[in-house]
Amino acid sequence: MKNRFRALLASAVLLATPTALAAQNPASLTADLDGDGRPESITLRWTEDDSRFTLQVAGASLQVKTDNGANFEVQVVDLDKGDKWKELVVSAYGEVDSDHHVYFLGYDGKTLRRLGDVHAFDREKNSGNGIVLSDTWQGFWTRRDKYVLDRKEWKLREVPQEFYSVGAEATVKQTFPITFERSPKATPVANLAKDSRIQVLLVSPSTQKGQPAYFLVKSTTGLLGWTTLSELEQKTEGLPFAG
Repeated sequence: MKNRFRALLASAVLLATPTALAAQNPASLTADLDGDGRPESITLRWTEDDSRFTLQVAGASLQVKTDNGANFEVQVVDLDKGDKWKELVVSAYGEVDSDHHVYFLGYDGKTLRRLGDVHAFDREKNSGNGIVLSDTWQGFWTRRDKYVLDRKEWKLREVPQEFYSVGAEATVKQTFPITFERSPKATPVANLAKDSRIQVLLVSPSTQKGQPAYFLVKSTTGLLGWTTLSELEQKTEGLPFAG
């Protein structure tokens, strides 16, 4: 619900912004995308039945098939203020938060080019330094992914991260071990005492199908060790789980 409220609030902000159009099919606006001093006409159309949208800029067009998009909006952003180009962002909204997706496209003066897509994008926090930060709610923590605009290749490149920050606290309701390594057979570092407080510092995402993610936990005695989501769900309370 929290993320849904954020999405609705973001939509309200975009509707009040002259460089964004939403809830109109087709949606049209103009902007100078290639830095030649002449604004291009921009039109966004979509088909709800098959979740497709078509973006047209001047004489170029590009059709994109989405997973669950039912409504779309388009906005102009300047991801890198150090170059002459501006980018188009098409946001796709479905019935639930997981259906939300954001598509970045660029116009090189002749053709439309798909730069990449992310789960979410906050235009108000765009600093124009060529970096896109995308937040995804993961149940009780927010995963922040980083992308860098590669202008030479006209692509958004994801920056790999071994760990993601969590920063949540909980109370132990049933004792369980935290381990030295990210493995179910790893040596325990400590057994967390019932009613003690813990800090969940970061998460190491699963790198193989069927393998769990591991969370780094700090005990009240200052010891660090790894545990799994199932242990946190079943044996702690107070984590901000939300849909």
